[in-house]
Amino acid sequence: MNLNAEKKFYLGIDVGGTKIKAILLDRFKNQWFLAFNIPTPKNKKSFLSVLNKELNNLKRNKKIIGIGVGLPGSIELKRGLLLKAPNLAFLNSWQAKKFFSKFNTRIKIDNDSRCFLRAESILGAGKNYKNIVALTIGTGIGGGLMINSKIYYGRHNGAGEFGHMIIQIQNSKLKVKSYEWENLGAKEAFLKYGDRSRIIGLGVANLINALDPEIIILGGGGIMQGGVKIETVKKNAKKYIMSPLAKKTPIVKGKLGEYSQAIGAALLMKTKNY
Repeated sequence: MNLNAEKKFYLGIDVGGTKIKAILLDRFKNQWFLAFNIPTPKNKKSFLSVLNKELNNLKRNKKIIGIGVGLPGSIELKRGLLLKAPNLAFLNSWQAKKFFSKFNTRIKIDNDSRCFLRAESILGAGKNYKNIVALTIGTGIGGGLMINSKIYYGRHNGAGEFGHMIIQIQNSKLKVKSYEWENLGAKEAFLKYGDRSRIIGLGVANLINALDPEIIILGGGGIMQGGVKIETVKKNAKKYIMSPLAKKTPIVKGKLGEYSQAIGAALLMKTKNY
């Protein structure tokens, strides 16, 4: 589509372990357009160089009046720091807000999975729900929690790090080992062991037992590319959900596709606060 150069846009950026995706969101309408989709570089110097190049190209051609950024890990919101990125360790302690501020526009930064939750709650599968658990399954496993229509951040802005729950597995020799859920059910586990949908279902059951949400919304590359079998997730979750009523909790795929996190990042600019 031919974009009018006079139109004003919010830019939403999703920094993922495999790809950096960005969309342009119309200032007045919730209509969006692809800005770029590029592989995530493997070191900080290349990462900053590529991101700088893409943003400068956009700024020359489009009127961008705000940039929202979804980052993969623990964030200090006030200063805009990416404190810890388990799957992009070279970005630990990155002063993300400072980097984007040089583009002379408003900046908001959040965790990428909370961006997914924000997008799906406003425009997608969560529109009619007030209490939502969102999960993104890709290079890692991230999450977000909405309670009474407000995203819950926790005391240190760390709520939703569901991928770091500890799950115990018993092997054939009756030995029990403890693993982070992410290590059992994210990208590397799929590549090493094959379909991990059963493990995803086990973690989903834990979340339903603990939080009793109205709906679970699944997203991320593992969901959007079909690696995670949602029917298997549902079947296995149901085995371990305690409440007979909670066994009926909808477990659904997000409606906004692979750019949902970037859309949610742009929507940061349309919300009064986090």
